[in-house]
Amino acid sequence: MNKKIVMTGGSSGIGEATAKKLVEHGHHVISLDIKAGANPEVDHRLCDLSAPSSIDTAVSTLSGTFSALLNIAGVPARHGADLTMKVNLFGLRYLTEQVWDKIEEGGTVVNVASLAGNNWRKRRGLYKDLLATGSFAEGLKWWRENADKIGTDAYVFSKEAVVVYTMMLAGKGIKRNITVNDVGPGPVETPLLPDFTLDTGEDNMAALIDITGRAATPDEIAEAVIVLAERRMSWLNGRHIVVDGGATAAYSTGWA
Repeated sequence: MNKKIVMTGGSSGIGEATAKKLVEHGHHVISLDIKAGANPEVDHRLCDLSAPSSIDTAVSTLSGTFSALLNIAGVPARHGADLTMKVNLFGLRYLTEQVWDKIEEGGTVVNVASLAGNNWRKRRGLYKDLLATGSFAEGLKWWRENADKIGTDAYVFSKEAVVVYTMMLAGKGIKRNITVNDVGPGPVETPLLPDFTLDTGEDNMAALIDITGRAATPDEIAEAVIVLAERRMSWLNGRHIVVDGGATAAYSTGWA
């Protein structure tokens, strides 16, 4: 198989687990992350997704083409609204657009959204306006001017926006047979889970985890990302794929 894959967030959590498994599958993995990774088999390159100049520098080191882009890096709302939007949405979008022409025909893009992105339909008009902005700076300006009107926090808003951006980008990819999908995890046992718990509320997080009996492991989310990264489902495109052990089903039908 031996694919060349570029990803963000490969130094910890879901990204680290994904990178490890991809290497085991024989792929060349380039990870863009704000911190160096511990896995010597992964080609780590420093990149701060909150800064377009840092993204530009990282992109300048990417030679040739690659088969997949995996946008995995993300931060919780506790890191501040502006930083959350920069990393989770604007940096993700900017990086994707900077490397779009480097993705091979028949390649794929996988974005990691969240269970928190499920209710994107409530704000679809806002996302249409936000994603019509033409640059990182314009997107951030729109956010700052409209943050008080959106009715949710920056993390939820950013992840809902990623779901919508995924669907929009899927249309752009059709001419080159590039598929674009996102994975929406529920709670995952990563170093960021305590921050997400503080944002969500301990009782709410406990109730969510209680549905399935435990949080997911990073490896369990990585499994879904890798199926998409290796394009084992070639006709799947523009989908928000929830990987939550059944939590959404429980809320939707009341069996929890």
